[in-house]
Amino acid sequence: MRFLPCPLLLLAALPAAAQAPAATVPVCESLVALRQLAASAGEDRTRAAALVAGRPGCRLVPREGIGAVEHRAMVGGAPYECLAQPSGGCVWVMP
Repeated sequence: MRFLPCPLLLLAALPAAAQAPAATVPVCESLVALRQLAASAGEDRTRAAALVAGRPGCRLVPREGIGAVEHRAMVGGAPYECLAQPSGGCVWVMP
């Protein structure tokens, strides 16, 4: 009986960085800036990521670059969180 190499095993052997690029998250320095970004993107995270470059105080950061929740706010029934940054302070993320 012959065994063929399993592609899943080969993928599992690759380092994580080789499998997929790090996920990025659109973040803003203020909740107001994040709400404006979310409104212009129709509350769509993918679209917000594409629009973030044109928004002052907003940027894309790797998901691993943000930490635990420091502040929470409810706006229009949607929960928003300000997540800690390694450099200090926090950044607001879309729900």
